[in-house]
Amino acid sequence: MSTGEKFFRLTDYLTDRLNPILVKETRQALKSRQFIITFMLLLTVAWLISVFGIMVYGPAIEYGSAGRVFFGWYAGVIGFATLFVVPFGSFRSMLAERDQDTYELLSISTLSPRQIVTGKLLSSVVQVFIYYSAIAPFIAFTSLLQGFDFPMVVLLLSIGLVWSAFVSMIAITLSTLSNSRQWQAMNTIGMIALLLWQMGMVFGLGVTALWESIPFDREEFWWTLICCLIGVGSYFLLAQQIAVSRLTFESGNRSSGIRVITTMQFWLVWSGVLAYGWWYGAINVEGEAVFVFAMLSSIHWMISGLVFSTESEHVSRRLRRSVPSSGFRRSVIAPWLPGGRRGLLLLTMHLAAMTLIVWIPYWPAWIHELVPLPSWSAPICNAVTAMALYVFIYVGFGAAIGRWGQAISPEFRPAHARVLTILLAALAMVFPYLFYLLEISRWPRFDSWTHVMNPFSAIELIVASEAGGSSRHPELTVLFLLMLSSAAGLVFLVNLKPMMNGVSELRSWQLSAAQSNSAEPIAEWADVAFEE
Repeated sequence: MSTGEKFFRLTDYLTDRLNPILVKETRQALKSRQFIITFMLLLTVAWLISVFGIMVYGPAIEYGSAGRVFFGWYAGVIGFATLFVVPFGSFRSMLAERDQDTYELLSISTLSPRQIVTGKLLSSVVQVFIYYSAIAPFIAFTSLLQGFDFPMVVLLLSIGLVWSAFVSMIAITLSTLSNSRQWQAMNTIGMIALLLWQMGMVFGLGVTALWESIPFDREEFWWTLICCLIGVGSYFLLAQQIAVSRLTFESGNRSSGIRVITTMQFWLVWSGVLAYGWWYGAINVEGEAVFVFAMLSSIHWMISGLVFSTESEHVSRRLRRSVPSSGFRRSVIAPWLPGGRRGLLLLTMHLAAMTLIVWIPYWPAWIHELVPLPSWSAPICNAVTAMALYVFIYVGFGAAIGRWGQAISPEFRPAHARVLTILLAALAMVFPYLFYLLEISRWPRFDSWTHVMNPFSAIELIVASEAGGSSRHPELTVLFLLMLSSAAGLVFLVNLKPMMNGVSELRSWQLSAAQSNSAEPIAEWADVAFEE
């Protein structure tokens, strides 16, 4: 057997072992008019940059920073292809499955939703590598010029590759969020705007990195880079899990994977903060940084908690059968199982954990003697406590709305509860200013209690009052925290029994699954048929 025959046989074997969606999508992409036009435009523009760049520089190309300038133009060309064309192609790829009615064939095949999502993502990565290989000779040309910085080029190209895969994953996820064809035009316009915005942001950061030296010798730079990569990686996994959940049948578990990833993200952030303070000393942990992390965590749980706590309480027999028989294990995993009541319990646990972590400086002295914990000021603790209370009040109220609406009408969907919660929260924020806008009263004073309805104003006032910004009213923080605690206590009492029922009903799931074990195949078929 000749070498050529061995090579083709090896490629046939590898092709058969690869993800079928990867092979299908890659073949379609490489034969598409979009890829051919983009590839030829990339080569043409890069060649024109080389020719006209050499003509403009002339003999001066032998000195100066011509290599850095040429690389900047080449990076802009490859950036347009990998940060706009490829992600938009990934977005349209999933929508095309629904437009051409081919997704039903994929859903009934042996391919799992994760394989479908992974195959489409890998197809995008293959296209990115092809574009990189096309621009590689031009970048090699810049290495012969003055001003070429090899470490900087490797770093920027590597970050571009990672970011392109991340944006492609986000595009695939967004394409799975809408099942209606009426919304596809609006979704496409929004996707184009989002891609243009992120591409402009990346180009701005790239220009800054080109003309300012990257501090490779500083430890802070590498820590920042590692933290950014971990953050991008965590949200990459979250986006992938959301896409997989959207493609999973309703009788499957759509929620637990997302809940686990959001929990890991939360503890990854705060364990990093505590580990940094323990390793480098408490004095190196700035209160402003802790406040920023707490604000990001609050936004994180505000969004995910609203989704989790307003989920449908219907759980298929297939999931009920998978509940552990051990009472202790059921209690432990209960917050991560589907259902709005258990979702609110998960949110409550993590908001309480964030509040306890932030109040570490005021833990008993003997704990600080055992473990050198970080420390920050009281205003930060009070502001973070207020943020946690706001999130719990709004999301807890939204969970109650979802349960009451479902009890009134079965047509009341989780999306209705979420939209209604957002509208009511926005109305509460602008309520103190309605009387001024209607010319009924004056603008609310700086120390007015009505500011407590707006979390942005209230948190700013809490920090300002303890920092000396409102020394005439030292009781302002106490008043706001008392009002928020009272409202949060009321919301907790309203949701306490449903949260307890969400955990206790797991026992009935296990009993019903055991009693109907003989009829389980028919029951599962009925679940799937009814939900479809």
